[in-house]
Amino acid sequence: MRYLLILFNLFIFTELSLAQNCDFSIFGTVKDEVDGKVLPGASVKLIKENQIAVSEIDGHFHFYKLCQGNYNLEVSFVGYSSKIISIDVKGKTDLTISLAPSSSLLSTVKIIGSRVNETPLQSTARLKDRELALTRGESLGESLKKIPGLNSIQTGPSVSKPVIHGMHSNRVLIFNSGVRLEGQQWGSEHAPEVDPFLAHEIKVIKGAASVQYGADAVGGVILIEPASLDYYNRFKGEVDFAAMSNNQMGALSTKIEGSNQTNTFAWRLQSTLKQAGNAKTADYILDNTAFRELNGSLTLGYQKGHFSTELFASSFNTKLGIFTASNIGSTTDLEEAIQQTRPDVIGERSYRIDRPYQDVQHQTVKLKSSYLFDELGKLGLQYSFQRNIREEYSLVRASNRNNYQLQFELNTQNLDLYFEHKPIGNFNGKFGLTGMFQQNFYDGSYLIPFFDSYNTGAYFIEKWSKNQWEVEAGFRFDYKYMQARLRENPRNSNSPIITPEFNFTQTVGTLGASYLLKQGLKVHATVAQAWRPPAISELFIDGIVQAQAAYVIGDRNLKEESSLNLSTGISKTAGKLTGDISFYYDFNQDYIYLRPTQELILTTRGAYRVLRYVQIDARFYGADAFLAYQLHKNLNVSLKYSGVRAYNKANNSFLELIPADRTSATLSYKIPDLKFMKSNLLDFNVQHVAQQTRVNPNAEPLLPPAAYTLFGADFTSQIRFGKRVLGLGLSAQNLFNKSYRDYLNNFRYFNDDLGRNIIVRLNMKF
Repeated sequence: MRYLLILFNLFIFTELSLAQNCDFSIFGTVKDEVDGKVLPGASVKLIKENQIAVSEIDGHFHFYKLCQGNYNLEVSFVGYSSKIISIDVKGKTDLTISLAPSSSLLSTVKIIGSRVNETPLQSTARLKDRELALTRGESLGESLKKIPGLNSIQTGPSVSKPVIHGMHSNRVLIFNSGVRLEGQQWGSEHAPEVDPFLAHEIKVIKGAASVQYGADAVGGVILIEPASLDYYNRFKGEVDFAAMSNNQMGALSTKIEGSNQTNTFAWRLQSTLKQAGNAKTADYILDNTAFRELNGSLTLGYQKGHFSTELFASSFNTKLGIFTASNIGSTTDLEEAIQQTRPDVIGERSYRIDRPYQDVQHQTVKLKSSYLFDELGKLGLQYSFQRNIREEYSLVRASNRNNYQLQFELNTQNLDLYFEHKPIGNFNGKFGLTGMFQQNFYDGSYLIPFFDSYNTGAYFIEKWSKNQWEVEAGFRFDYKYMQARLRENPRNSNSPIITPEFNFTQTVGTLGASYLLKQGLKVHATVAQAWRPPAISELFIDGIVQAQAAYVIGDRNLKEESSLNLSTGISKTAGKLTGDISFYYDFNQDYIYLRPTQELILTTRGAYRVLRYVQIDARFYGADAFLAYQLHKNLNVSLKYSGVRAYNKANNSFLELIPADRTSATLSYKIPDLKFMKSNLLDFNVQHVAQQTRVNPNAEPLLPPAAYTLFGADFTSQIRFGKRVLGLGLSAQNLFNKSYRDYLNNFRYFNDDLGRNIIVRLNMKF
């Protein structure tokens, strides 16, 4: 950490000395010159830079990260005369551009003030364009590991879920196409029911974000955002293909979309098919780790005048095998398996999925409408319904006719009402009301109970910007009611039924500020509160979690937890040296976590480790860094670092399952264009993961695995075939086929992690 502080100071000094200001923005609105109505779908192009933006439903467009200087904009819209205007950018610039139905001379561009940057003041990161393309075919958890501060907690090779600054599951909210994802996310072996192929961009907000996004956003928020519907193309489409050598996976995703002739109706149809066989370590094949996935979505949109509405429906379906050797017959066998360097059961190349396995379905329907008032702002209303069905099949067949040991069904309804007011002087912001109703049912063996849950919330967020300053403040009030239904002794069918009730209320706030330095550096700092009530699973779980190979026990006396997050950082987005360095500190009161123990339990289904939910006061702190330097016009080098520390305040002991320090470096070379191959870029990368030495040795049956270093390479190109362009991606992960085990893999006790993986990716637009 000391070296990171030195690097931080050098970064500031270098940029203050050398960099120019390249963090300006252009915000604008395109309108009809005759009646003043906004023109959604207008094309706005920075001619020399070849950047294109399309005006949104409210007529707004924007360009970010511009250097000081003069720019030429070409603005066009069907049925209107195009315009080319010149703008001198010296700061944040807000434009109103009027287009005439017939040819006319260029009118004067009126500068009417500045508009607040919509990017949150907290530390954020994005995956888009090439970086996103290089994750196609991978799970969401694996895709996000490219971002400093993000990791994934794994249950074998087929289950992966995101970790932000050491927090995961119920502390990280995921919004898929604007809908808060609600599934059985309480288990670390429950991967998010998300198809990353749907995403045009994935945005990550690191740190507490409860004010805007609600309870549970203690660790951060992940926003999976598809592209906006295109109302001005009659028909277009895209095909993505990915193939992986390690598990012989193939993935095919297709998307077609279009609109009507009046530009008032648009549609999109998307589907993804994946199939993977057993995964392979450097030395052996992992038995029963195959999986398959079938997903689809439909989006319909209508817009006319100031009104717009959108209907979104999706279905996610997966069946995935659980590594056979994680199921042990006795406590003695379990202790021996943990000490072995190689599992007793070795698999073979196969797409067959046997018991144990999971079968998961997730359906989502969203209806969103908005109306833009000329003088007031935009009013929006969104309703969504989700149904999540999870079935778990253990190695031993169940006695019921459906053969599963467990089935969960979670139904969730959300209603969100919000209003974004027009800028008032240097202020703009939004306020909203939210509501959520949930019902959970189960069949088969007891693990968690039936329950009903009601949530209501109200929030207000306001931003002020002037010159180089931006300040954001907000607050939120939440109320949550939960009622469970279970037997007093879940293991005794004659035990009386009880219906315990829980009520939780909390008010949280946030305050942040950023300052744009003259030389183009931006510094920011944020203080944010967050909270979350205990999940039903944390209160009442009592049974075997098959994919974790553990027996988990809850605590009915848990209270809500609260967090105070402090973060600060500095970023630079232009010049030869670019990057972002951020620091954070979290005070977590009554922190709930699943504590590993050295207890072993023997059940009718085998022997398992015992994990217990406990509550403590905890402290988290750490740093993320990304630095890139242009060595030559065709050669760049970049460095990433993330480190987090987590403690139990009561006895100053370390918390378990916290990511080890990670450092990576990438050397990128831009290969000159060839006759049929353009935009050729070759990367060589290396990643070092330290051993996690900050653990409680009395809480785990095996010390954390050793440090490891992995090498890889990526190549991307655009290949032209006549009028078509084929996007090509080639990747090599764990290039030298190293044997290693990662501390965040729940199956590190039984097997190594993945060996070499060669990936081919193809993309075709039409």
